[in-house]
Amino acid sequence: MSHLALHGFTQRGAMWDEVAGLVGGPWAAPDLPGHAGQPICDWDEAVARVGEWLRGLPRPRALVGYSMGGRLALGAALEHAELVDSLVLLSASPGIGDAQARRERLEADRGLADRIEAIGLSAFLEEWLARPWFGGGRTPPPEWRQAEHAARSAGEATGVAEALRRLGQGSQPYYGDRLGELRPPVVLVAGSDDAPYAALACRMGAAAARSRVVLLGGAGHAVVAERPGEVAVLLESAGVGE
Repeated sequence: MSHLALHGFTQRGAMWDEVAGLVGGPWAAPDLPGHAGQPICDWDEAVARVGEWLRGLPRPRALVGYSMGGRLALGAALEHAELVDSLVLLSASPGIGDAQARRERLEADRGLADRIEAIGLSAFLEEWLARPWFGGGRTPPPEWRQAEHAARSAGEATGVAEALRRLGQGSQPYYGDRLGELRPPVVLVAGSDDAPYAALACRMGAAAARSRVVLLGGAGHAVVAERPGEVAVLLESAGVGE
């Protein structure tokens, strides 16, 4: 099976290297718009790019996405259903259903993007990685934060900021009312200590016809970085890599 893996906000495709090495098989893990110097675009164009990447892979194809990449993967699985044979979403959201809440999130995303540009990417990453959802509310080890900071520092503040403005949840269409349209089997993964996203995984799983929900015990939001071995085993058990 071919694999297209999409990374999270401030990250790069290289975040999948360890998991890909454990699972084996051909992987494509491109850097997403606004990250590592990649051209920025709006949501619909980003989803179209995912479709193009899928078309470049032999079948069967597994589409795997983490966090921001999971939201894009969900959009691509709905808009380009004929291209996806298996879908795995980790720490992902279907977007924000309430229009007022979505507008408020858009304003919050824009404010955070302005801050990224004002203080620079390195200083922003110090703040971002200190947020409580990393480590499930526990303080991650200093070496983990140092490694994550280094891995996320390849981009530029302007690109990352613009990605947040255009690809954040405030700009994303709401897919929660379309989950029943998903054709491929879906595995929804979250850390058990990441309460908001664990709840989202359960709700999304209840709405998708062919779904399985997996909560990784003791993990926070950054499930791929926190538990690469378990994620690899999960992907293999889900048929990814066969």
